Amino acid sequence: MNDSGATLLPLARLAPGEGSYALPDWPGLRVLRLRRPESRSGRHLYVLLEGELLIDLPGGGYLHLRPGDAAQTEAEHALSPIEEAVVLEWKPSS
Repeated sequence: MNDSGATLLPLARLAPGEGSYALPDWPGLRVLRLRRPESRSGRHLYVLLEGELLIDLPGGGYLHLRPGDAAQTEAEHALSPIEEAVVLEWKPSS
């Protein structure tokens, strides 16, 4: 943080080669670099930063996200990157 109280967060570069980066002081908020499918359950908010991402939903439905798209989920789902995707993920504590 600088004197103005602002910090630059280059989100697409924060996530390591494969994994996640939790943003300090922002509980439940992290940047993911996905190269293979991952399962999740419960309420999440996703903002796609780079790449393409399929969110596989119960009952055979899915959402196809492109950079700048966001999606909210409430149930069990899977994140399936097309090649590689960088995603801002927020899982609220309640």
